[in-house]
Amino acid sequence: PSATALSPGERRRVLARRLADAHRALDAGELLAYISGSVVDGLADDLSDIDMGVVFARLPAEADLAAACAHAGASPWYWRSGALEEGGLVVAFQIDGIEAQIGYSDLATLHTQIDAVLVEHQPETPLHKLAEGVLKAEPFAGAAELAALQARLAAFPPDLGRAMVSHFLATPTPWRAVTQLLERDAALWCRELQVDACYRLLGVLAGLNGRYYTRFQLKRMHRFAAALDKAPADLAGRIEAMLRA
Repeated sequence: PSATALSPGERRRVLARRLADAHRALDAGELLAYISGSVVDGLADDLSDIDMGVVFARLPAEADLAAACAHAGASPWYWRSGALEEGGLVVAFQIDGIEAQIGYSDLATLHTQIDAVLVEHQPETPLHKLAEGVLKAEPFAGAAELAALQARLAAFPPDLGRAMVSHFLATPTPWRAVTQLLERDAALWCRELQVDACYRLLGVLAGLNGRYYTRFQLKRMHRFAAALDKAPADLAGRIEAMLRA
């Protein structure tokens, strides 16, 4: 079917597969390439980008990665974070008018990052976002490797949940100070305290429910809250109502 006949999610899958195929020549035997984000959640719309991971046994040169993207029809990279020599690089670019982001890594670094969550039980780190993304990812290459990672991530460690609860409860919100600050022309400070308390409440509940969680770029709060079995009723709605007050 033509691109215009595809749903937003399917169009992004087609482009992601094209990008994955363009990287096969760099490491055809051990390449792991996957898509995650709103596409695999079934929530992609015309504003959604493409979230991908491309993992090698050994990272190629940056020029080779850029050439692979260009071969797939992508624009030059216009945003980047990280460095290949540190084991990971995230880049952004356009492909057929849609923004795509690829997280490049090597397998050793990816396993180390996942161990930070599953073995070291780090309670608050953006690596929880990586863990969640890998857990729900769909493979284009390296299906067996991805399945093994997902099997590990599906077994949420109880000790991680306890570490998250302890961490997010460690610093009580100074609600008394909020009432005093309202009389001191400190609206921004008050709102900062409220938002921080909401993030930490979600962190506690994520730990209780065995869910990976980070406040980093938290999106789709209603969907996240609705999936928590142990949580107050209408949690997301009540958070929004407080922030509107």
